[in-house]
Amino acid sequence: MAEEHKRIDFLLEELKNEDWKVREDAAELLAEVGEPDAIEPLIEALDDEDWHVREAVALALGVFEDEQTVEPLIKSMSDEKANVRYGAALSLSIVGDQRAVDVLQRATEDENPVVRKVAKVALKEIEIRQ
Repeated sequence: MAEEHKRIDFLLEELKNEDWKVREDAAELLAEVGEPDAIEPLIEALDDEDWHVREAVALALGVFEDEQTVEPLIKSMSDEKANVRYGAALSLSIVGDQRAVDVLQRATEDENPVVRKVAKVALKEIEIRQ
């Protein structure tokens, strides 16, 4: 168990690495591990300077299906990069929280067709869960 925590601590540190690819990989690996202690650091990483990292983090947060990720993911729905908006919409569909409905409805008119499609799917997922 201590070994597992060492790995998680290492990945959490890697979220702050100067290399964006290392940060991106750390976010993906934290999602695979699914350790709830990673939620807060991942939420902080949604503000990363690199969109690849923001996308990986947005996707990673959906794995946790945790309501504390909803508001940060909603904020990510206004990211300048469509990849990040896609990741946030996909994660919001997994979390299935009613608070995301307004932003997802707006995203059905996003400039990017993939974001529009995922937003529509996310709205259906949320509707099913109600």
